[in-house]
Amino acid sequence: MAERGVAEGEFSSEDLDGFTVRFAALADGLALQRLRQAPPLNTEDARRHLNRLIETELRQRS
Repeated sequence: MAERGVAEGEFSSEDLDGFTVRFAALADGLALQRLRQAPPLNTEDARRHLNRLIETELRQRS
C-alpha cells in the first residue's frame, strides 16, 4: 500500500523499504504487547503509535 501511494504521488518516502520493515516490526511488537498486556496497551494507543510512524516517515505531497 505504501509503495502504491508513493507511485501514485500521494506521498513520498526517502527510504520506503526501511519504512515497511519498521512498520511491520512496530505492528508486530504492538500486537504482542496488546495480547500479553505487559505493559497494558489498548487498541486506540496502538493505532496512535502506528499513525505517528506513518506521519513521521511518509511525507504528504502538496
